[in-house]
Amino acid sequence: MAFSPRRIDRIMSLLVYSVFAGLALWAGIKLINHSLNTRFYEDFLVGWETAIRTYNAQGRVWPRFTGSNHAAYMENLVRRMRGQDASPPPSNTRKRFVYRLDRLGDAEEDIFFLCFPDKMVLYGMSFKTFSSLDKRIDGRSDEQRGHFRGWKSKDGFSYIGQVLL
Repeated sequence: MAFSPRRIDRIMSLLVYSVFAGLALWAGIKLINHSLNTRFYEDFLVGWETAIRTYNAQGRVWPRFTGSNHAAYMENLVRRMRGQDASPPPSNTRKRFVYRLDRLGDAEEDIFFLCFPDKMVLYGMSFKTFSSLDKRIDGRSDEQRGHFRGWKSKDGFSYIGQVLL
């Protein structure tokens, strides 16, 4: 059975339009995910870095960290910072030190911030997020060099990042 030229034209048109629609969808998803990564970095991570530097410049006392009181320590720090001109940035969760990164096509990431006078530690990142932040902060992705360093966490899936201030 031979296809008529009209039928071949319709099939080819459908194929071409499908490819263009798929490329437009792919590019749109990439653009949305890039904007979500940029918002996380510029609005949240840089906001925390600015708040820590301001808090340090004011000579404020940091809460006591025991190694097992992560959330309580950060709640205490946020409470102290809010009373000063070093207020931490708002988060997209109820906790100011937890940020939810929900990109299209990827699993949600709840990134926990632990801040100290000389560094910020980020828990719960995927390798994709870690690599993106490393490229943005250091200019290239290298786990052991630069201002942003990291390692794979004990769960084997997520990464822990450390921003040196």
